[in-house]
Amino acid sequence: MAPEREPALLARKLSDGFSMPEPTEEDVELARDLLAQWDEGRGVSKSRLEIKTWNDATSHGRHFDRFVQNALGVSTNRRSRQSDRIADLEAQVRGLGRHPVGAEPPLWEIQLQHAREACLQALRIWNDPTTTFRAGGFATLFVTAWNSLAIAVLDRRGQQWRDLDCDGEVVIVEGVEKSRSTRDLVAEVLSGPEHAGARANLNLWIDLRNAVVHRSLPALDATVIPHAQAGLLNFENRVVDEFGPIYALADSLSVPLQLSGFRDPGVLASRRQLLSSLPLDVQAVLSRAEAASDDLLADPTFMLRVAFIPAVPGSGRSPDAIAYFVRPGEVPDELTENLERYVVLAKPHRSACRFRATEVVDEVTRRTGYKLHWVHHSAAARELGAWPAAGEQDETVDARLAEYNSAFKRWLYSQAWIDLLVDNMSTVGGFQTVTGREPKLVAGPSPAL
Repeated sequence: MAPEREPALLARKLSDGFSMPEPTEEDVELARDLLAQWDEGRGVSKSRLEIKTWNDATSHGRHFDRFVQNALGVSTNRRSRQSDRIADLEAQVRGLGRHPVGAEPPLWEIQLQHAREACLQALRIWNDPTTTFRAGGFATLFVTAWNSLAIAVLDRRGQQWRDLDCDGEVVIVEGVEKSRSTRDLVAEVLSGPEHAGARANLNLWIDLRNAVVHRSLPALDATVIPHAQAGLLNFENRVVDEFGPIYALADSLSVPLQLSGFRDPGVLASRRQLLSSLPLDVQAVLSRAEAASDDLLADPTFMLRVAFIPAVPGSGRSPDAIAYFVRPGEVPDELTENLERYVVLAKPHRSACRFRATEVVDEVTRRTGYKLHWVHHSAAARELGAWPAAGEQDETVDARLAEYNSAFKRWLYSQAWIDLLVDNMSTVGGFQTVTGREPKLVAGPSPAL
């Protein structure tokens, strides 16, 4: 039986650069004790522990670091602030699509940068208002982007992305290693039922690329917007999940602004008319996508339907439109049903309720000659149906008379409400019926009943 190794022997081997032996139970126990005494720099210094344990005053912490790393797998090396700063700067350079000078980038990083460049170029084509090859150009570059991204992911994982022959050797074509097909690569990177929508989305873009790579079909652009947006989000999410946020294309994706197309009859034509103008083979590709299962059609990673909901704020001001955007997977339950189809809602008319309570009181006082106090107005609002009954929650009852703004917790009133008050409160009897109080003239004694 081989004699047990002393911890000092292990430390000497580590310091001398020899191959690291497997730690024994005693090594592990000693390493834990030393680590506890050091306490992340708050306890006994590494040098003192080395002198006490191994009678070594020359290593200045290196024995300690190597011993603990080998026995416990815990790094006790502290990087300097300058080292951290350099690492941060290198990360920023990589995030910009470049490599630090003097650094030899691994294959996965080269492929990742190629993927990002291809995707950004696809975005430039899609967002160019003058292009006539939007969907076709996007499809070509977008599939290229996914192909490089899949190679980057597999290479970093240590998995095979090359095409192998029957003997297991890498296939070489004109001196270059042949890659597996994009479908196969992505199927491996996006395996599992949770990625079914993303896989189907990319397969659609591969089919479209094959169908339109040699043709210009502008009518295709408006029909594939949901698939383009879903595919772009899938790509961005996969980059961030696999390689971290420094490689993200952008913190957020903005909506491109264009001056053309809003009054173009071709843009305003129905989707079915646009589809009918496409070649039959392209129609077949899109028809297969539309014939997918209900679960796949509802999956935002396959096609992202966006509901544009115009609205007018309770203040009564009327902007051209306010758009609400909701992240996939965070759609409120009450909107889920509407998102099953494309939704276009007419913008509501400008609210008629724009007067504050003080303005109502002043105007009714002026027109009736009776002093209207806010207590009178509150009573009249409940009596005449502008407010809910006493004790009930404030909310709009009749929008023709008054509207309650829950954000600002205040009421706004219409001209119709002012006229209704004047009609019902211009006489002593009417005032008493509506408010339950005797009226008083603006100047002088109360009128006789």
